[in-house]
Amino acid sequence: MLKGLLGFFAFIFFLIVLILLLVGSYLYSTYRKIRVAAQRAAERQAQQHREETGRQRQQYNQRQQYGPTSQADDSEDTNYYDQPRTTQTATGETIIDNRHQERESKKIFDDSDGEYVDFVEE
Repeated sequence: MLKGLLGFFAFIFFLIVLILLLVGSYLYSTYRKIRVAAQRAAERQAQQHREETGRQRQQYNQRQQYGPTSQADDSEDTNYYDQPRTTQTATGETIIDNRHQERESKKIFDDSDGEYVDFVEE
């Protein structure tokens, strides 16, 4: 009887250990999947940030090159730069305008920015 009771407890002990190993393995694999998904999401977010800052840099960077950019870009406006337009002022200064035709007439200040007043130095 004592051998039978000891064998029963040993069986229960090994069954509990087996269940704990299976649950631990499942939890570990779930943890790895979550960690990989978080890492991919972070990489995707970093890539989007790099693309966005690259677009901003490209948009506001003054280039000496005119026409479409040399890099393959999937943006909507590939012909961002037109040929430069030059204008002579009354004092003889030459103004070179490299802006796109649509951006040329774009307002710089919003109506909510207040009134623009010429600066007068005293």
